[in-house]
Amino acid sequence: MKEAIVQPDLEVRIVDSPVPVPKDDEVVTKVVVSGSNPKDWKRPVNSKTAMNSGDDIAGVVHQVGRNVHEFKPGDRVAAFHEMMTPSGSFAEYAVSWAHTTFHIPNNVSFEGAFSQMAGPQPSRLDHIEIWVREKPKLEVT
Repeated sequence: MKEAIVQPDLEVRIVDSPVPVPKDDEVVTKVVVSGSNPKDWKRPVNSKTAMNSGDDIAGVVHQVGRNVHEFKPGDRVAAFHEMMTPSGSFAEYAVSWAHTTFHIPNNVSFEGAFSQMAGPQPSRLDHIEIWVREKPKLEVT
C-alpha cells in the first residue's frame, strides 16, 4: 500500500508499506477520506520525527481483530486512529481501536461522517493550545 510520511521539515514522502494486520481489538479500514488537522503537521515538526500523522479515518472495513464482533469487512465506518502510533490515516489502509470506530449509515457520505466526528475538535485543541501558551498559570476555584 502507499503511505504518506510527514517529515519534520514538512516534506511529505510517499512510501510503500505493508497493509497493517489488526491486533485483537483493532479494525483495519480501507481509507476513503482522511482528515487533516493542524496537529498533523505540528507533531512531526515539534517532535522532529517523521510519521504518518493522520488520525481521522472514514472508509470501508478491510479486516478486524479476533475480539471485534461489531464490525465486519465491507462495513462503512469512521474512526479515530491512536495518535503517535503506526498505521495512521494518511495511507490506503489505517488502523483504529474498535471502541473508536463507528458505523456510517448508508445515507451519510464518508465526508459527512468524518465532519461529524472530527469537525469541531481541532479548533478546540488549537484554542486550548494557544490559551495555555498565553496563560501559563491556571487557577481552579
